[in-house]
Amino acid sequence: MKWTHYIVSVLMTGSMALQASCLDLVRAYPDSLKNCSGNTLIWRDGTKMRYDDGKRNKSFDELLNRPDLEDMFHYRYPKGAAGYGKAPRKNFDPGRIRYEPFFRKMYGDSAGEVKRHLTTIPWIPRSTEGKYRIRITRVNGVDRQLRKVSQDLDKLLQKHPGYRKYLVPVGGTFKWRTIAGTHRLSVHSFGAAIDINVKHSAYWRWNKGPYRYRNEIPLPIVKIFEKHGFIWGGKWYHYDTMHFEYRPELLGTRTVQKGSQAPEKRGAVKGGNLY
Repeated sequence: MKWTHYIVSVLMTGSMALQASCLDLVRAYPDSLKNCSGNTLIWRDGTKMRYDDGKRNKSFDELLNRPDLEDMFHYRYPKGAAGYGKAPRKNFDPGRIRYEPFFRKMYGDSAGEVKRHLTTIPWIPRSTEGKYRIRITRVNGVDRQLRKVSQDLDKLLQKHPGYRKYLVPVGGTFKWRTIAGTHRLSVHSFGAAIDINVKHSAYWRWNKGPYRYRNEIPLPIVKIFEKHGFIWGGKWYHYDTMHFEYRPELLGTRTVQKGSQAPEKRGAVKGGNLY
């Protein structure tokens, strides 16, 4: 009898954690997502996506290349000063795991579809006399959030003008492309990411010789992006310190209450309507 209670308790705990992380997505993207029901993420247009494919103990490569929705929460993203200033543990890449059908449905399934949702906004105009403008998606209000980032950075630059060199010229926003060395689409493809100045950034693939973590980007810049829903590639083991992408589900910035970490587990099934 005790073992029966124990097994039921474990199953209920796992189910609650799964439901909590699924609801993080709903809270982060309320314009697109309606609810979670059991093992199903329900979109506002009625599309259903299986949340957990049930596969356990995936390798790191499987998490990157054959994830499900739950795998996107496999690593908890460390906010603020947490995770800053030192090399993350091996393969700790919170946010690099992305279930591509989710992003294709959210932002567009082709370059043409994504372009229909793009808009142009000024980038730190007070600090650059309006010289820079960037294209970003309107889906999920990403453009509005990046405007807030830009405004806060302008204020930061009034106190720390030396930070300007990290922010301009901009490395890029929208570009439909795969990630170098992979067949996976970059979040830049969906118009939901920005690279700041490449000259003062570091990228793990540029490393010559043994692995060595590098970063120049000041923490106050990172905190401003995170405040408005953008995670930073500088907190990845496979670091990309120029890169910020809109992932509020990992930050709780639009969440009523942050859910529990989903347990480790789990390939992905192509397509949006899985049932």
